[in-house]
Amino acid sequence: MTANVDALAVLLRYLYIIAAITNASGVPYALTFLRRTNGALARRAHRLAGQGVNVMALTYAFNEKRSVELDAKSSTVELVRRWQWHNSVRTAVLILGTIVGAVAVAMDSWPTLSPLEV
Repeated sequence: MTANVDALAVLLRYLYIIAAITNASGVPYALTFLRRTNGALARRAHRLAGQGVNVMALTYAFNEKRSVELDAKSSTVELVRRWQWHNSVRTAVLILGTIVGAVAVAMDSWPTLSPLEV
């Protein structure tokens, strides 16, 4: 029984680590993979709608070379579809992390018997 409890503790540790990493990955993903798409979309919005009043623009990638190039070669529909795909991937990873974390919390509240002994 001790070996099963130890195995469960190791499994829980890995589940919590996976949940933490996947849930913490949203912002770095946006700052890397979505960066030039967000920059190109911000450039397009600025060009079409102007600066705006009391609006906080997404400016971290606005003047980067890759954002400028992507803006020049892509239509608005292509940029939005690209953003949608990247945001869907990011959302799926965050949902996976939430599910893994919920499973770990549920398993952590189990009695000391492992699932194999129940």
